[in-house]
Amino acid sequence: MNFGYLLKESYRGLASAKLSTIASILTISLSLIMLAVFYNISLNSSKLIESIKNRVEIEIFLQDNFSQENLDQLRDILKRTGGVKKIEYISKEDAAKIFEKEFGKEMLDVFERNPLPPSMKVYLFDDYKTTSRIEKLISDVSESPIVSDIVYPKQNLEVIEQNTTGIYYLNLIILILISIASIFLVSNTIRLVINSKERLIEIYKLLGATRNFIRAPFIFEGLVQGFIGGIIAVVLLYLFYIYFASNYLSEIFSLTFNDGIFMVVLVVIGLLLGTIGSTFSVRKFLKEKISIGT
Repeated sequence: MNFGYLLKESYRGLASAKLSTIASILTISLSLIMLAVFYNISLNSSKLIESIKNRVEIEIFLQDNFSQENLDQLRDILKRTGGVKKIEYISKEDAAKIFEKEFGKEMLDVFERNPLPPSMKVYLFDDYKTTSRIEKLISDVSESPIVSDIVYPKQNLEVIEQNTTGIYYLNLIILILISIASIFLVSNTIRLVINSKERLIEIYKLLGATRNFIRAPFIFEGLVQGFIGGIIAVVLLYLFYIYFASNYLSEIFSLTFNDGIFMVVLVVIGLLLGTIGSTFSVRKFLKEKISIGT
């Protein structure tokens, strides 16, 4: 069996069952679009989690009166704790300037003197942005006599820690389910194409054709349908990105609809869907309808 024969038979098969072929191609396109959309949702949920973690910082509020020696001792405690990337000291005057910038000078004019305490902002390396390590740091720092209060987004961090693994596995499960559903839909749609050629298959059988000889053109048809479905999905997603997403969603979400590598991968997945779907369909059909030697 040569490649020319496969092309000829595939073209003839696709042309003879136009409606079923179109339905199969559209099913593949829709499946790929669903996969692409979900992948982007999953990607953005992961980036959102990372973004929240990146904003995690500890703010240590200090007493109004302390010596430079006390401040240096506090810095030493922080450095010994480990995981500290950067320490930023904010004086009462600096705190007032930050407050004025955010809320306006009028808010401070209500007070006779500056009520804002000095503080230290502590930035951690990513590996140390966990509640257990931060609580250990707080425990060490609290021993300093000049520390009045310590705050950090504990609740947000706990939510992330409790749900990150769950979100990862949920995304993975949904992705697998969409893939299985896509193969099932494609397989059943391609089955319609094969059913429409039952008479032709019987003729091949009478002529002594082997199972592989009968199977090959259908599998190649599935591959072609997968390729066309992939191209359609890529074009539709790209148009969606150009005319809508880039104007309204790109500032909020990170999208891959215009990424060349992602588009190529999507077409390859389309090829796989078409090939796997047609393989399952023709194998099941041959098993149910005919019994020939290989």
